[in-house]
Amino acid sequence: MTLNKNLVLVILILIQLTFPNLIQANEKIAIGILAFRPKPLVEAQWQPLADYLNRTIQGVDFKIVPYNYTELEHAIENKSIDFVFTNSSHFVQLAHKTVLSSPLATLINKKSGQPIRSFAGTILVKKDNREIKELKDLIGMVIATPSIKSFGGYKMQAYELQQAGIRVPDQITIKQTKMPHDKAVFAVISGEADAAFVRSGVLESLEKQGLIKPDQVRVLNQQHVKDFPFLTSTRLYPEWPFASMPHVGETLAGQVAGALLTLPHDGEVSQSINIYGFRVPADYEPVREVLRSLKVYPFNKSPEITFYDLWKQHQPELIALSLLIITVLILTILLLIFYRRLKATNIELKNNNESLRIAAVAFDTQESIFITDRDEKIIRVNNAFTQITGFSPKEVSAKTPRILKSGKHDPQFYKALWEELLNNGFWQGEIWNKRKNGEIFPVGQTITAIKDEQGKITHFLSTFNDITKAKANEERINKLAFYDPLTSLANRRLLNDHLQQAQAHSDRNKDYFALLFIDLDRFKTLNDTLGHDIGDLLLIEVGKRLLDSVREIDTVSRTGGDEFIILLEQLGKTDNSAAKQAKKIADKILQQLAIPYSIKGLEQKISASIGISIYTDHQETIDEMMVRSDLAMYQAKSDGRNTVRFFDPSMQQSIQARTQMETELRHAIQKNEFILHYQPKVDIDGNILGYEALIRWQHPEKGLLLPGEFISYAEDSGLIIEIGTWVIHKACLQLAQWSTVEKTRHLTLAVNINEQQIARDDFVEIISQALEQTLCPPHRLQLEITESLLMKEMEQNIDKINQLKEKGVTFAIDDFGTGYSSLNYLKKLPIDWLKIDRSFVSDMLHDRHDEAIVKTILALSNTLHLTTIAEGVETPAQAEHLIELGCPILQGYLFSEPKPIEELDI
Repeated sequence: MTLNKNLVLVILILIQLTFPNLIQANEKIAIGILAFRPKPLVEAQWQPLADYLNRTIQGVDFKIVPYNYTELEHAIENKSIDFVFTNSSHFVQLAHKTVLSSPLATLINKKSGQPIRSFAGTILVKKDNREIKELKDLIGMVIATPSIKSFGGYKMQAYELQQAGIRVPDQITIKQTKMPHDKAVFAVISGEADAAFVRSGVLESLEKQGLIKPDQVRVLNQQHVKDFPFLTSTRLYPEWPFASMPHVGETLAGQVAGALLTLPHDGEVSQSINIYGFRVPADYEPVREVLRSLKVYPFNKSPEITFYDLWKQHQPELIALSLLIITVLILTILLLIFYRRLKATNIELKNNNESLRIAAVAFDTQESIFITDRDEKIIRVNNAFTQITGFSPKEVSAKTPRILKSGKHDPQFYKALWEELLNNGFWQGEIWNKRKNGEIFPVGQTITAIKDEQGKITHFLSTFNDITKAKANEERINKLAFYDPLTSLANRRLLNDHLQQAQAHSDRNKDYFALLFIDLDRFKTLNDTLGHDIGDLLLIEVGKRLLDSVREIDTVSRTGGDEFIILLEQLGKTDNSAAKQAKKIADKILQQLAIPYSIKGLEQKISASIGISIYTDHQETIDEMMVRSDLAMYQAKSDGRNTVRFFDPSMQQSIQARTQMETELRHAIQKNEFILHYQPKVDIDGNILGYEALIRWQHPEKGLLLPGEFISYAEDSGLIIEIGTWVIHKACLQLAQWSTVEKTRHLTLAVNINEQQIARDDFVEIISQALEQTLCPPHRLQLEITESLLMKEMEQNIDKINQLKEKGVTFAIDDFGTGYSSLNYLKKLPIDWLKIDRSFVSDMLHDRHDEAIVKTILALSNTLHLTTIAEGVETPAQAEHLIELGCPILQGYLFSEPKPIEELDI
């Protein structure tokens, strides 16, 4: 007996001498924390967490070590720390480079006494900055950020800008103000930057401290996130993860995870650190998506890995592994002596390990959680489970999750679920569950298999959230994306999708399909006369009748205004039968639409013009198909309305001619082929008061072209904006030259303004720049606009006119009498001139109605203190009669045809 004791003593001494590190007092464990503030403050803040871990986990001495970004990376590389606690993006980058563990837990922050499980980024601009209203307005601006390495102060916001189509950082200028985030906010307030990227909560903190006022800044691209207490411009991302280094054993990692997840939320430790606690690890894939989108490490390039790199990177580990194998062989011989004692210890450790795995589940969360044993019997649920399902812990104890089965999934669904769960140890997806009251509801559910050291499943952990509202929102979004909000018919996007399917079906089955382009006749007149509410109700009724007139396989869509497009599929194998069937349906539609409508007690009638194009040739694009049907519809309108017309080759020739004309117009702009001709305006004594500038096109092949030969093409292609801007600048330049000569200083110059020009937001700016650049006297410039142009967006157009009138520019209504000619709107318009349309002037000597109209316009002008101009005066008799009626200014071929500047007698 004494010999055995002596032998054991000798062996223990030998182990201590050979392996002095095997027997120690307490193992030193370092927790590296990323520090944005001074390190002593960070260490003092988190020291209570180290003290808590020291009390909870025996035999280990935890220490808090604050680092900046570079120091933390060096510490990880040198393995001088054991656990890492850093921000989300830094963790993703470190994990890629150093192979950190998956997060053991995720931080739950605390602001104003409430838990914050996520954080976001905020984009701030000065409140009185009217230039920046949405994300695209940040292009070309100076953006202040604490650091481009900051996830909450740069990367979140940069990701949102990229999603909005802004190239970051190419299209913005970055100004790094360094930490803290406050500096970026003050850079905006002081005018050093146009906007600032900061972490959510900074704005509220500065306001609470009285460092800024609420009316100094505003949040751009504000997101409305339920239960999130801060203003934010981005989506939400998970808070900081807590991870372990690769050399940390599973037992210690599990103990730390369990301790973090069971940290009391209202306890002394949480309050002293000013956090809410920790929760089960969050999904950090959204963070990776941001880094991947911004192409920053580790997604900035594809690494090339060689054997030398692996050896260089893992040389200490490989050497240690070799030494470990040798050590294990030696220890195996020695440990045989202690086998029975270690066996008993091993059983105790297994029991403790199982308890730690269960304790690692955080139950104080808004997510519903339940745990089952290996036989699927529920052994534990949290409060959120009871709140969502209605079942108490007692009611589900020892039951299986089938108590929640909704009956909406077939056996194959559950079979696939279990196959994935057992093969991968994890399943995630959407599933329908049933509450205690029988209500069925959708959830986003995650099931994780918990395994022991041998890899055998011991428990199942399931978490889920009620996603009823999210599903409803998804359905609403889908409806908004694919259906017209007024009529609930398909919109253009859904129609295009069905067209692609129709093309594919026709290609496979060699049958025909057709497009019907429907436009209601004179709907605008009805809409303007009776009001938009009556018009909308009529459109809804038209949509219902169209649906009743077609088959179930057909698609009825409203693409805007009073235009409807119908896709007719499977019309037969020959063009004749297809056309016949399409015509039959179109005639039925005309008959249905012709039946009077009863709307708000009033009977309304309306007809339609229908254009049809038949297809089997799949070379056409969807846009080409739409154009062909549209042309056919316009042919139906030209032929008297309330009729049906098919597309024919002459329409195609019209398309080609239009395309050719648009190409030539672009060349004309580039080669400066446009010129201005000038027609004089004279008073009753024949004195020239000014001119009207009229554009001409000096075509290299067709000669001099008048506006009627090319303006409509310019309007359809959008080139009218460039041409109109050129005319304005040329006219201002001419006025500036006249103003320098005594003989021409008094002359005015009128320019016609197109609807597309005045509709632009920069219309006032374009006119103002032309005046300033040419030094043109503004009061000599007269802009002519039509009545119909003014009626569209009247309030906005009046505002633009007033802005230019403040600079001295005058305005005239051209072709007055041919449009609305209403006193009700005319008295609201800030105009100076009325131009009597040439159609009334030409016939007033022979048509008493035209003469009456001219007299009325002159009387109206006198009443409203406006100056009247009669255009289209071609005979002395017309001029004499207009003077007798009191018209002060005349214009027309009687005095001069429009001439180039070189031929004017001035």
